[in-house]
Amino acid sequence: MEVQNLKVLAGVVTYNPELSRLKENLATLVNQVDELYIFDNGSDNVVEIENLLDQYARKIVLHKEGKNAGIAFALKNIMKFAKECKFDWVLSVDQDSVLDSHLVDKYKTEISKHKNDDIGMLTCLIKDRNFEDASVEKQEEDVKEVPICITSAALTNVKNYFLTSGYDSELFIDLVDTDICLSLREKGFKILRINYLGIYHEIGHGVNKKILWKNVIVHNSNIFREYYMARNTIILQRKHPNVYSRKTMIKGLSLNFLIIVLFEKDKLKRLRNYFRGIQDGKVRS
Repeated sequence: MEVQNLKVLAGVVTYNPELSRLKENLATLVNQVDELYIFDNGSDNVVEIENLLDQYARKIVLHKEGKNAGIAFALKNIMKFAKECKFDWVLSVDQDSVLDSHLVDKYKTEISKHKNDDIGMLTCLIKDRNFEDASVEKQEEDVKEVPICITSAALTNVKNYFLTSGYDSELFIDLVDTDICLSLREKGFKILRINYLGIYHEIGHGVNKKILWKNVIVHNSNIFREYYMARNTIILQRKHPNVYSRKTMIKGLSLNFLIIVLFEKDKLKRLRNYFRGIQDGKVRS
């Protein structure tokens, strides 16, 4: 299929979004894709979201779930919608991200270079709004194969996605992006990053810290996420043992523990969630 004929769906998952940021998000998104599908996870301000969408002349599909079913469940349903409506690619975008207005064109240019249908997902360089310019990702190559990428601004090949088991609703929120990347790689598909700053993102309220010689990011995210980070780290290792080693799992759990103990607030609450997540991860994996 000619690149210009590729159908691209943008999928945004919302949950109590900041409306001004969502408006900024949509302004850079709607003109890049063929259709926009918003999956709302039971937002308290869903009426305000509807009013915002009414300002756009183009059709925007809004699915109102009525409860928070989790990011994985929402993404799974976005992909299902894309397949049913015969879209070729899905651009997944977080509600608080802002994309460069030429990103989809840059992705299509890269797709045109591949004769074989070997791409599972495309991603780009990211700027985290919490940090100065030094935090922008760097790469020398025009395109680089990477092991994982975040969900936001990722362009997923619909056909190849459905050759995997898809997004895992059990994970609910954290490491959902890592899981689908590993699933695609296990099927032989590549995760490619183009050398283009395509997204301005904000992960929690992150700050840079140092543990001995290693730079780490303290995200200051919601306390409940410590549970999912710990639990899902263990689940992923059992689920993808060939591409997510036990060593990687232990390293990730250890680093999270140190960050909580050394830098986070509400340490006791976070540690309780952390250890509960480890226990449930062992049971469920």
